[in-house]
Amino acid sequence: MRRRPSEHPVKPSEPESSGRGSPWIIDPRRDLLLIVGVPFIILPALWLAERRFRPEHIYLFVASFGAIGHHLPGMMRAYGDRFLFERFKYRFVLSPLVLGGTCLLFAVRELNAMVLVAYVWGVWHGLMQTYGFLRIYDAKVGSVSKWTARLDHAMCLSWFAAAVLWSPTRMGKILTDYYRSGGALVPPAMVAAVTNVWLVATALVTLGFVGHWLFQRARGPSQSPAKLMLMATSIAFWWYSNVSVSNMLVGIALFEIFHDVQYLTIVWIFNLNRVDRDPGVGGFTRFLFRRSWGLAGLYVGLVAAYGSLNFVPGFIPTGISSQMLGRSLTGLLTASALLHFYYDGFIWKVREKSVRESLGLGAGAGRTRPIEGSGPSAWAHGLKWAAFVLPVAWFGLAETRGAMLALERDRAIVQSVPRSAEARNNLGGALLVRGEIDEAIQHLQEAVRLDSRHAAAHSNLGVALARRGRASEAIDHYRQSLQIDRRQTQAYSNLGNALLQQGQFGEAIVQFREGLSIDPTDPQARTNLAGALVREGRIDEAIGELERVLRQAPDFQPAQRNLEIVRRQQREMK
Repeated sequence: MRRRPSEHPVKPSEPESSGRGSPWIIDPRRDLLLIVGVPFIILPALWLAERRFRPEHIYLFVASFGAIGHHLPGMMRAYGDRFLFERFKYRFVLSPLVLGGTCLLFAVRELNAMVLVAYVWGVWHGLMQTYGFLRIYDAKVGSVSKWTARLDHAMCLSWFAAAVLWSPTRMGKILTDYYRSGGALVPPAMVAAVTNVWLVATALVTLGFVGHWLFQRARGPSQSPAKLMLMATSIAFWWYSNVSVSNMLVGIALFEIFHDVQYLTIVWIFNLNRVDRDPGVGGFTRFLFRRSWGLAGLYVGLVAAYGSLNFVPGFIPTGISSQMLGRSLTGLLTASALLHFYYDGFIWKVREKSVRESLGLGAGAGRTRPIEGSGPSAWAHGLKWAAFVLPVAWFGLAETRGAMLALERDRAIVQSVPRSAEARNNLGGALLVRGEIDEAIQHLQEAVRLDSRHAAAHSNLGVALARRGRASEAIDHYRQSLQIDRRQTQAYSNLGNALLQQGQFGEAIVQFREGLSIDPTDPQARTNLAGALVREGRIDEAIGELERVLRQAPDFQPAQRNLEIVRRQQREMK
């Protein structure tokens, strides 16, 4: 019995023998909603989320249910497609052992190289997904020129990398991870030269792309309008997320949502067509991928369930063994990401006949690719693995021998990326620890000038100014920091101490209590509160607060000393 159209959440376009059927993957409305125009939905949704949630919470949610969760569909195909598994069985068996073991080793030993690898590979993965969609749309209209494909790839590579190079936040993060991983010093002039050369190359690639597009428009076959729209929205949104958004966590979350929605959509369409055409599809795939809103919901639910594994480390109780378990789980999640990047590099190739058929593309939409053998293709694949193994091994050994000192590292990053507020804040904080207050103030002032909404920089600047006796200025920066992020317990404590110096005991008590409402177990903040209460003459309350500190932390010496002093004062008053 045929289902009613209302029961079909997504209806893929039918394949055409000529490759010139519908120019859309699904249909115009759904393609614009789920593939091309996703940023126009993400931006208002994230704006609303920022009104209520902290950037870290938004990032954790997206990283869990999006970034980690969307690994599942690729794993389902890798291990659920019998023909695919038989063809690439050595990859599917050995790569989890290699990547899982490496990520576990680095996580347990607290080495940083895999963080750097995951970020760089993630950028590559993101641009290659965009490139894949561009080629699908062109295949839909029969535009399969080799030069078009090469220029599409060059546009994605050049513009995605240019945004990272131009972004002070992203480059600061990359250099930080690089130096923490034991990397050698990179001359600042080299960073500037690479950035400038890459930007010029990007401009030349863009001119070449536009010229080729004009030539094709005049001579035919013309490129897909949907592809051109997707290229524009993808590159623009990538630049906005990387360059315009100052908070790195929010920027990553923005593009991650775009990436994940596209991925889940195309995998759903792929499997719907595959179930219709391939009698060898496994039972679970045949059950799940049917045109039903309920099964679409189950599909999303399975993705969310897999992503929820990212929350597990946060629920592990504190302790040495639990720390090891938490690191191990983090390592396994990193391995999941790397496996996703790796598998997606070969299981969705549009050049494959079976993939084209499941995407609704015609026989002429691309070139077939021979079955993998042990000849040159195997050697080429081995060289790609060497490009992963050798740098990871080098970084692991380098970091084990000893990474660059924090202050030296932070100075090098500021010299290479002087427009990075985060780098300036990190250097200012390192200088504060060393007691180099005046230089710290200079860098922290520059940090808040570059990013007036950098809460940590305002807070650190307040600390530096307070140490120079500039309490009024310190109070202003503490207040600005708390206006940006009201969950900073240390900023409340610092503000309370500065107010005590100004003789504003009542206001200091208010600030200490605000901080303790967020973290009631902070012994230093509660001890400071007791000191403010003593200044107000509220001795009994002060004693109660100090006794509470010692119940929570019996060995906290500042509270022990202050309690003895306050009790002595109480006896003298009697």
